[in-house]
Amino acid sequence: MLCRPTTQSRLATPPSTRRRTSAPDPRTSRHGAAPGRRLAVRSAWSSLAAALIGVLWASAASAHAAATETDPASGAVLDAAPSEVVVEFNEPVTPVDAGTGVVAPDGDRADTGVAQSEDGTAITIAVDADLEGTYLVGYRVVSDDGHPVSGTFTYSVVTETEPPGAEALTAAGTDPFVQALLYGNRWFGYAALALALGAGILLVAGARPREAAAKLVASGLAVVAMTAVLGLPLQAAYETGTGIADLDAAGLQSVMQSNIGLAALLRLLLVLLALPLMRTVVTGEDEPGRPLTAGLAGIGLALGATWPLAGHPMASDPVVVAFVADWVHLVTALAWGGGVFALLILALRKDTEIPDRTAELWIALVPWLLANLIVAGIASSLLHIDSIEALTQTRYGRLVLLKAGILIVLVAVGLLTRRAMVRGAEGRGRLRLMAGVETVFLAVVLGAVAVLVQAVPAKTALLEAETTESASTETATLVATEAYTAQVVLEPGRPGANSVRILADDLEGAAFAAVEWEATYGLEGEEPEELRLIELRTGILAGEANLGEAGRWVFTFTLTDDAGNTATAEAVVDIS
Repeated sequence: MLCRPTTQSRLATPPSTRRRTSAPDPRTSRHGAAPGRRLAVRSAWSSLAAALIGVLWASAASAHAAATETDPASGAVLDAAPSEVVVEFNEPVTPVDAGTGVVAPDGDRADTGVAQSEDGTAITIAVDADLEGTYLVGYRVVSDDGHPVSGTFTYSVVTETEPPGAEALTAAGTDPFVQALLYGNRWFGYAALALALGAGILLVAGARPREAAAKLVASGLAVVAMTAVLGLPLQAAYETGTGIADLDAAGLQSVMQSNIGLAALLRLLLVLLALPLMRTVVTGEDEPGRPLTAGLAGIGLALGATWPLAGHPMASDPVVVAFVADWVHLVTALAWGGGVFALLILALRKDTEIPDRTAELWIALVPWLLANLIVAGIASSLLHIDSIEALTQTRYGRLVLLKAGILIVLVAVGLLTRRAMVRGAEGRGRLRLMAGVETVFLAVVLGAVAVLVQAVPAKTALLEAETTESASTETATLVATEAYTAQVVLEPGRPGANSVRILADDLEGAAFAAVEWEATYGLEGEEPEELRLIELRTGILAGEANLGEAGRWVFTFTLTDDAGNTATAEAVVDIS
């Protein structure tokens, strides 16, 4: 055990010696630990005020792309083939060419190119095809926060047919294995930075021996650098919707030119900058001076900023508030968690000590870190969660609730850890236990955070749900008679106002040229009402029906052609 005779140690000094030499000095109590506590309290209140101002200033955040409109509309039946398809989004996006295109009714690609609007919020897919039937449109885009968004919809030319498959679109979705690796890589990156920050604080505060704490910092920085490198091909595979083995240079280049690539590069440079400073701390005989301490602190804060630089905050509005809130939340959480983990490792070793000054500084620092963590977390959450529905009915909101619940447990365990540190060598066993429990819960929190940053923010998730609900969800019912076959199409196929289309063909497959028609509709078992129809073109009649409630609706119609062929059909449609 390395111990200087003049240094009081919380963990290494024998109890009898500590009782003789550590008697509290009133002046030290007033001017030593107390100012640290007062500083922590003042800083916490300052952080609260700043965060509240930021939240009040903040406007709604999107932080994740969602398709808001398409042209042609989903499910539309057109008289002629369009020359282009347009998909609009709620924020700027970058299309993934391999996963964006149009598949013709015969299963072949019908698109000839993809272009972006000037503001990046819309993509235009050029189409060269004149086949009649149903076309499948697929898109895969990457939002500003690096998250891919995929979707499909159909439209038809002249007549509706069985939609083609999406096999012609090479990027069909996210590989679950790639997703899992990306989660794991991010978790290790967070854990490594936490270890570097927490051990760094204890190192600068005087933990002994320096080599032990320095090795923890160096290990954390090494893993941070490793995850920065490994994250690039994983992100490229994630964005393009391919497996790692199928990744090409274009996908990797796209990631390198994005915020995520920039953040990874900055991470590597900052780790390199930290190495000479760490060497100075370890080899120096004196305690680290203020310039050296400030340099290490600056590098730690900058490393923490690289994650928000490539995440949700850069796609939120206002960017500054979202970035600062996410940055403060992440850095304080990692510094607290890393400090606890470093304390656990040092407590498990027999050759280490934590002097009284180091313990008192950590005890005073934790409330300040915790206050900033909570306030910044609330500010960040309010940017993405604006209702109870968003909090309870979205994956993002439920993950936030999970984090909050674990935080309450962590605060309770942290109080026991603090009491163990105050007891010094007598509480070393309790310190190991409590720090171990804290570390386990913090590991779970990091896992939740790793998933959270990939999750669709609550506001955007609700927007996507609303867009999907308001989009076409048409229903089609096929009926056959002795004179014709017909398809009754309802759009959107839900209670309320619906467009009705009757597509009729004669027994030879040609459009049934009706010259007379009449139709009714109503709930099964109730009196029907007249359905007024107009002819859009030969074989297609259209009208409007108000389906007042969910249930089984019966549509009855009689069609007659100029040769006198006539028949009555009945279509029963379940509306929910």
